[in-house]
Amino acid sequence: MEDNNTLTYTQAVNELEEIVKKMQDPECSIDNLSDYTKRSKQLLDFCRKKLTATDEELKRILADLEAQ
Repeated sequence: MEDNNTLTYTQAVNELEEIVKKMQDPECSIDNLSDYTKRSKQLLDFCRKKLTATDEELKRILADLEAQ
């Protein structure tokens, strides 16, 4: 698992996709579901924060461009 300090948005999405594949596998152990769910929540929170920060930055940039 990648540390959230060095994790990129793309890496987080890729890891989420891998977790979904593992959870959909009929051989997936019920014992792993809790860990997969916890990690998925961490990754989703990270992605949400990254998207929000990017949206805010883009809005600031666009506002600066309009002000010029």
